[in-house]
Amino acid sequence: MLYTRTSAKALLNASELELYDMGRREMLARLDRRTLVVKVMRTRRLRDKYRDLFRRQRLATRDRTGSKRGASGIANMRTREKAELFGELLAGFEAQLAKVDAAAKLAAQREAKARAAAARAARKGPSGKAGPAAAPSGKGRLKASASPRAKSAVAKRQLQKTRMVSIHAHVRSQGQRNQAKRDRRRS
Repeated sequence: MLYTRTSAKALLNASELELYDMGRREMLARLDRRTLVVKVMRTRRLRDKYRDLFRRQRLATRDRTGSKRGASGIANMRTREKAELFGELLAGFEAQLAKVDAAAKLAAQREAKARAAAARAARKGPSGKAGPAAAPSGKGRLKASASPRAKSAVAKRQLQKTRMVSIHAHVRSQGQRNQAKRDRRRS
C-alpha cells in the first residue's frame, strides 16, 4: 500500500513528515550519499520503533481481549500503518543509496581505466612503440640471442608462478581416470 502525502500527514508528526518528504521521488534524486546514509539509519530506527511498538500493543490486546491474533477491530492500526509507511520509505532510501553507490563505483572504474590508458600512453615513445620502460624486467627478461634451453627454463618458471603446471596435471590425470573407467566398462 503506497501512502500519499495526505495520508502520511494524518499519521506522522512534523519531523517524521519532513523525513517522508525527503523520501519522495523528486527529492531522492537530489540527495548525496552522506545524507542518504543518515536518512536510511533514521528511517530504519523509526520503522523498528513502530514495528516493535505494534508487536507490544498486539500482545497487550491479546491479553485483554483473549483473541489469538491480538487484533480487535481498528486497535493499533495507526501504529501498524506507521511501521508499514517507514518500511516503504526505507526501501526507497536504500534503493537510491544503491543507485548512488553503483554510479560512484562505475565512475571510479572509468577513472581507473582512464589512468591506466594514460599510463600506457606515457610508457610508449613518441613513435607509438613501446620504449625501454615497457620491456619486462628481472628474471623473466631474455636477450634476443638466448639459448633455447634458457628460454624453456624461463617459460617453465612462468608456468610454475601461474600454477598452470598443477592445473594441467590435474586435467591430464582426470582424463586418465575417465579413460580407465571406460576401459573397465568394455571388458
